[in-house]
Amino acid sequence: MTRPITAAGLASIAALAFFSVAVAAGAGATTYNASLTAVNPAATTAGLASVTGKAHLVDGTSNKASLHVRNLVPGTTYLWHVHVGSCAATGAPVAGWSYRTQVGANGTLTANPAGNANTRATSATFDAAPGTSYSVNVHVATPTNGLPAGTIIACGDLISP
Repeated sequence: MTRPITAAGLASIAALAFFSVAVAAGAGATTYNASLTAVNPAATTAGLASVTGKAHLVDGTSNKASLHVRNLVPGTTYLWHVHVGSCAATGAPVAGWSYRTQVGANGTLTANPAGNANTRATSATFDAAPGTSYSVNVHVATPTNGLPAGTIIACGDLISP
């Protein structure tokens, strides 16, 4: 015999799911998400016109960022970081992030044989300033098809839902 799920049962399940997400992000944490798209004409020049990705940042007691990028050149290493400003008006990289792999202050990610890459970062000091925009971008690490190293090929604005 099966019992139908009542409205109270569904509400309990929803409350547990919400509580689990809140605990995972940390009390008072703010989450930001970004959809990365190609920055042209640089991405097309680099041979990456279809590069896309997603980024997730948690600003709380445990600051974390993750990045997932597709349609990169297999086996190629790229640079990435969190920036102050939007993709339309990119400012300086945000200091204090420790990237899973990095060169200097830049996070690195290397595309797998399918052209996909995943990475993450943490910061003990990041604290999003009210009214300040943030973005995540991906750069070529070496001169590519006439583009200088450091040229942005993908970007996404971090937005809090």
